[in-house]
Amino acid sequence: MTVEWQTSYKIGDADVDAMQEKLFELTNTFLASDDLTVLRSAIVSLCKQARAQFELEEALMRRLDDPELAAHAAQHQTLLERLIGRSMDVGKGYMNKPAIAALMRDWCERHVPEDDAKLGRFLASRQVA
Repeated sequence: MTVEWQTSYKIGDADVDAMQEKLFELTNTFLASDDLTVLRSAIVSLCKQARAQFELEEALMRRLDDPELAAHAAQHQTLLERLIGRSMDVGKGYMNKPAIAALMRDWCERHVPEDDAKLGRFLASRQVA
């Protein structure tokens, strides 16, 4: 099962949108493989991509003076901590693919369409004002 990037997930910032779409692609690479070498590489890439994207997204929120920044950044931190924990498990030779898959599916299917959509609406309201 894959996660599907939808154009409706775009928040209106080209850089953030491109990084978000890449996170979906990396998630699908992870979900599609059963090869341990591919999975190890994919989890490392997911961690790096998520960190870079979250930094960019949070910088945008700071520039906009978004009142949701603290809560949104806390969600980002939680995902990163969980991903890094799973990545460390992989480094120790333990791959819990179902747990990582569930984490990333939840992120792609809940956080992006719900929480990132709020950022998109806030960004649009600032561009109109």
